[in-house]
Amino acid sequence: MKQTMNPGQGIYSDIFPADRLDIFRSIIQKSHKITIVTHYDADGDAIGSSLALFHYLNKVGNFNIQVLTPNDYPTFLHWLPSHTEVKSYDKNPDEVETFVKQSDLVVYVDFNTLSRLKRLQGVFETITATQILIDHHPNPDIPCHLCFSNTRPSSTSEIIYYLIEALNDKTLLNKEIAECLFTGIMTDTGCFSFNSSLPETWQAVAELLRHQIDKDSIFSQVYENYSDSRMRLMGFCLNEKMKVIPEFNTAFISLSLEELRKFHFEPGDTEGFVNLTFSVNGIRVTALFIERDDHIKISLRSKGNIAINQIAKDHFNGGGHRNAAGGESILNMEDTISKFTSLLKVYEKELRQTVD
Repeated sequence: MKQTMNPGQGIYSDIFPADRLDIFRSIIQKSHKITIVTHYDADGDAIGSSLALFHYLNKVGNFNIQVLTPNDYPTFLHWLPSHTEVKSYDKNPDEVETFVKQSDLVVYVDFNTLSRLKRLQGVFETITATQILIDHHPNPDIPCHLCFSNTRPSSTSEIIYYLIEALNDKTLLNKEIAECLFTGIMTDTGCFSFNSSLPETWQAVAELLRHQIDKDSIFSQVYENYSDSRMRLMGFCLNEKMKVIPEFNTAFISLSLEELRKFHFEPGDTEGFVNLTFSVNGIRVTALFIERDDHIKISLRSKGNIAINQIAKDHFNGGGHRNAAGGESILNMEDTISKFTSLLKVYEKELRQTVD
């Protein structure tokens, strides 16, 4: 890695002060076997940022690097450069555990608590490797030797872009890294429809576009690459499963295991479904309830000043961003929905206000 840098340079210089950059360089230079791990049900930002970091580190040193996910991730991300390097714990538990235990560096990417690793969590609770966190979710609670975390950037992919810039390594950016980072930013902003009001995000995207990436092709690979069964599932959600509560400006969709099986559910098929009901006039809060084997997975979104992450934290063992959060419930579907709807009365004042 380069030994020179300009402390304080870069738009997010407060995230990357000189002392942290020095520590990062020192850790990387001493590392040989590196684990990059992201969260359960990995999305575009999780995979994009992880693979971008994978490509970057392979350009700055001779490392043995493995990207890990707790479970499978959506097939519409399988075109990303070096996606075959990603290993799922569900499919390769012994191999994954062995690699993690032998690693001298672990980098946590795009999540803020080890519980987001689900069954893989226990593997990381006893490791002795140096640990780095790179994330954009609030209130990180993973004990790490180094943390690059801030909620202002649109995505973890954007943070990694500015980390590379802060390290004076923009010359190492190539098409592969740019494709991964652009995918992460695009998906975590809903194609720049939310969480993308800061000019910094657009400046980062402008730099990525200089590396001959085909943004139209990337959009098509991600958003026009679904199975017919996924499209039928979406139609079923809107026609049969969407519930609107106009007095609270709220709407939700619920899906049972039986319904998912009926439509041949694959990981990623419900990506974006939680946002569908925002198209209904006046809706300020949306929810998506998905039945799993042992719990109900909950995705929550809001508009304006409704802190949906606090609702997720206080009532559904979750968290996230102010307007985008998630959680889970060990109650059955009916009781989970009943609990959610009963909470609407508590937040009636906020829900009845006009969108900021």
